[in-house]
Amino acid sequence: MRPKEIFTPAEAASRANQTRHELFALWRCLRAIVLAHEETIQKRWKKRTTIKRKQLLQEVDPTLPKEHAPEIAALGDQAAILQGNRTEFTLPYLNLEDLSVNNGIQFLCLLHWRAHEFPSKFLWFDDDTLHFGVRAGGVHRFHAMDCAMVAFGEEVNYGKVLEYSERLDESDEDSPDGGQMEHLLRESISFGDGLEILQTQSKLMKFLIGVVSKILCDLDLSNPVSSVALAAPIIPDPNTKFPWKSSARSNALKPYGPPPTFSFDEIAGLLESQYELAVQHLVDLRTEPIYLAEWIQFYYDHRPETIVGKAPTLLIQNRAIFSMLADAYSYLASYSVAKALVDEFRVIQAKFPNGVARARDLPPDYEAALKKFYAILNFVESRINRIHRQTLGCSSVLRAGVDIRCNGPAFAKHEMMFKFRPEDKLYTYMRLLLNSDQTFLWQLPRIFDQIDRMTEEPVERARVSPLVANILSHWAIIYDCKSILELHRPAVQDDESALEGMKRLEKWAPLFSGAPTKGTEPNIAQKAFPLARFMYPKGPRDAEWARKCQDVDDAFAAFWKAVDAPLVKYVGRSCLHSGPPSSRRLLANQEIGTTLPKAPTRRINPSSTAAVPFGGAAQSSVPTEPAQVPKEKQKTRGVATTESEDVRQKQEPAEHLRAAPVPISARAYKVFSTLFNATKDEELAVQQSSVAWKEILAAFSQLGFALEKTRGSAWTFRHSDGQRSVTIHEPHPEPTMRFWEARRFGRRLARRFGWSLDSFVLDTTAAN
Repeated sequence: MRPKEIFTPAEAASRANQTRHELFALWRCLRAIVLAHEETIQKRWKKRTTIKRKQLLQEVDPTLPKEHAPEIAALGDQAAILQGNRTEFTLPYLNLEDLSVNNGIQFLCLLHWRAHEFPSKFLWFDDDTLHFGVRAGGVHRFHAMDCAMVAFGEEVNYGKVLEYSERLDESDEDSPDGGQMEHLLRESISFGDGLEILQTQSKLMKFLIGVVSKILCDLDLSNPVSSVALAAPIIPDPNTKFPWKSSARSNALKPYGPPPTFSFDEIAGLLESQYELAVQHLVDLRTEPIYLAEWIQFYYDHRPETIVGKAPTLLIQNRAIFSMLADAYSYLASYSVAKALVDEFRVIQAKFPNGVARARDLPPDYEAALKKFYAILNFVESRINRIHRQTLGCSSVLRAGVDIRCNGPAFAKHEMMFKFRPEDKLYTYMRLLLNSDQTFLWQLPRIFDQIDRMTEEPVERARVSPLVANILSHWAIIYDCKSILELHRPAVQDDESALEGMKRLEKWAPLFSGAPTKGTEPNIAQKAFPLARFMYPKGPRDAEWARKCQDVDDAFAAFWKAVDAPLVKYVGRSCLHSGPPSSRRLLANQEIGTTLPKAPTRRINPSSTAAVPFGGAAQSSVPTEPAQVPKEKQKTRGVATTESEDVRQKQEPAEHLRAAPVPISARAYKVFSTLFNATKDEELAVQQSSVAWKEILAAFSQLGFALEKTRGSAWTFRHSDGQRSVTIHEPHPEPTMRFWEARRFGRRLARRFGWSLDSFVLDTTAAN
């Protein structure tokens, strides 16, 4: 879009100085009022009803939008776009709905952070907020030739205009000039964007001053006296088990929180959480027949051949199986590399305890380490881009509107065309994800936010399959990690393609070299279909039931035995059997490699006569009564491992985790009797049909685990020995773990720590 006006460097400097000095005066005024009266403001705001809050906000600004995300409605209003620079585009988070909900906490957070932090801290967030309006043509900017605006610092530097040939500090020969500041270090911003941000921040300050003046209408605000600063209000954490929903909600709350900054710990937490989920997904595929059957069905349902209707069923089944396996191993390999890079960067970061210098070139080893993160993130993103079109296009949401034109056996040559269906809002937003231009305009968080709000309705939520949710989750995590990396100052240049970036991964590159040849999927479908062969039977626990359970286990073992050999060729031996040292055990050991983990010790009930095979009813994904079974024999699936005895010993659970039984309170014993398969009468007496989440937290805390809530509903339990941890999602919306969910978690603990109910003993002297 053409600029409103073009300034000379002198005119640009004059206009910027006028605007920034006005902003600084407004900020000092707001800060003084908040420091003096924040406690009173919070009490009075919380006492108001939602209606009263909205009335006050409208008194300050009658044009304030009423609903969440007003910029989307304004996008379809040509008059709003032509008018330009309306609140809907410049300050979309200033709307009656968002500022009034949650007992008004979001307004109080916005007020606190904008008053306590200098405006320069929010520049890059405000710039990102303007992105949608700028690209949509709803924000009209000025322009100045060969000028940049300083994007950091306090009143001396923030908002100062530099010509491209002018140094930030003329007395320092090493000081960067305006061009370097903008294009290389990203310590400056273009004049047009910078001036618009200063004006937007001034508008926000005026609005906040107007609101607090109304709240404190009976007080003299002409000469406020500072008091003790209050801690920032806390917005309730968005609770959801889906990472993409967590990302959408977290990004929707960012305008009201502290200024976003580069946080390596946040990146590490996101990637380590994804690593844990990728490991657990693959472990469950290789140890739980029902889980395997569910995911094969998900992939089968999203194959484009099922829409065209011309491909042989056997071909579709084979492609579904190996697409599922390729995704599982590729994600695990990618996140295991990312996890290793986290450890590598922490070593380098420790060399700079005070951080790196601003407005200077980054140290070479520091910059190289961060570029490796870009490389692995770009690689995962490129994989998502290759598969998301097929997955989303063949999902239940978009399937009704898709038309596929086949141009050969390879899916990459097919053409997928989608009809225009404005009456179906979920279809419309999902369709945006398939258009890179629209994704760039809207930005992923905005699209995910709209999809999240729509899927609050059960009918719409059911249309988003677990496979689609999985793709969106990976996409959201990668986007969030890259967004955090982009906040690093001085900036790290992300100027490499995914293929070029992979060269930076050096010793880990072989992990990703096993890409399959098109059309070479082995014929494994007959070992998997019909999928009913992986479903454990219901009915009385008699000898016939036990035989059918054995048939399921045999079919499951036969499937993996048939899959393991071609899988090496399909995903690459390095991806399947090696990896960075920190995760090699999980990539190649018995858990997800070739044999089953040892079954947890089961107790014998004298009245039981039916032998239940390992992984029998206890692995069912539907609630079942506890089976009374004798100790089971360990079986193997696939090719036996060739690891030496000393390596296997290193892979055994930590000695203290499988030594003498640990005394625990009756409260904790009740939890673990439900997680594991209790069989004795006295154990059954305390076994529950469900477990409250708070009871699980209390039980693990008693065992010496640190409980860390990472993101959304994800929790990581870390043992004090530093060797073992497990990630689990808090039940939602009800804070209760159902019977079958508790049993699944118990099996995870058995695999991860070697635990069973024998690992604990009731301490009658312990307090509950």
